[in-house]
Amino acid sequence: MNYENDHIANTYQRLPVNILNGSGAILHDINGKRYIDMMGGYGVAILGYGNMPVKEAVCKQFDTISIAHASEYTPAREEFIKDLTGIVPSGLDKFYLGNTGAEAVEAAIKTVIKSSRKHKIIAMTSSYHGKTAGALSITYSEKYRKAFEPLLMKNVEFIGYNSMDDLEKLEKDPDIAAVFFEPVQGEGGINIPSKEYVQELRGVTEKNGIILVADEIQSGLGRTGKMWAHEHFNIKPDIITIGKGIGGGMPLSVTAGKAEFMDNLSKGEQSSTTGGNPLAMAAGSAVIKQLDSAMIENVARKGEIFRDKLRSGLVDARIVKEIRGLGLMDAIELRIKFLPVLMELINRGVLPLYSGINILRMLPPYVISDEELKEAASIMSEVILSAGKEVPS
Repeated sequence: MNYENDHIANTYQRLPVNILNGSGAILHDINGKRYIDMMGGYGVAILGYGNMPVKEAVCKQFDTISIAHASEYTPAREEFIKDLTGIVPSGLDKFYLGNTGAEAVEAAIKTVIKSSRKHKIIAMTSSYHGKTAGALSITYSEKYRKAFEPLLMKNVEFIGYNSMDDLEKLEKDPDIAAVFFEPVQGEGGINIPSKEYVQELRGVTEKNGIILVADEIQSGLGRTGKMWAHEHFNIKPDIITIGKGIGGGMPLSVTAGKAEFMDNLSKGEQSSTTGGNPLAMAAGSAVIKQLDSAMIENVARKGEIFRDKLRSGLVDARIVKEIRGLGLMDAIELRIKFLPVLMELINRGVLPLYSGINILRMLPPYVISDEELKEAASIMSEVILSAGKEVPS
């Protein structure tokens, strides 16, 4: 820990956990302490740790060819594209392959600007799309943006997430190229919009020739109990961004869209040295092949079990403002700052995520067992109830 702190740039909030290995949804530190992983590598470890199909696919690919630039063709990329085409919404079958979610968003920004020949982008309050300059421009939080404002895009406007009234602004501005939105907001605190709002958003954008980009980097690939979170609202966007779990732990992201938009990117306007590399392609194919309907339905079922257990355990917790979620994408919003609760949860062997200053956020692996979910919920309930007793009435 000290060595990393001495030599790694201080850009992460570090937790007092030194992880050695993991299996399924369980991690162990260098001293053998067990943790139930409710963080899931920030949503990356959707299939847990030690997933054999991913391991075997990567090892086999490494023995064949480990790197092939996108200027070359390779069978591993063909196989991944075929697998990916089978799960993306129909018609969104032209892809840019990258490494990170932010890279997928950058490609989407360039695509909508080139396609529309307009230069204004609408994003949402509480949005998070990444920290590279373009992605940061459409990320809402001032704590991320403030130091870099001079470098950010000036043609971005934020409207209220889940605000029907703000949709009127889209009707009145002919300069809007696109709207970027998260069907379920992740870093913003697991915010779930109404079906009526999302359908109205889709209707307004279609009516006014505005490209709708759904950021599914955190909410996609079955995380909410459907392959894509936008399916809960019975709409189809024009472009989606995909990341996190798609690579099974290997760096991989995708910008998927209609050919009429994606074909507007010219040669050299967006590229990546390792984008679409064979190892990531093999891992991605192995992930997709495991994301069948049974697994995704199980995600929905497990999410209900987890939230029911939390709600029964925290029914008398006055410091809990709300428990919310969809599938295995959950939040506990507190009426106090989360830090002491987070530290005690780690001490008790549960690793959650967080949002803002008062929200605990959970993105566990899909392979987590019912028993592990119930155990995590029990520990979380005990810790939160104990913290509540220390808060004056």
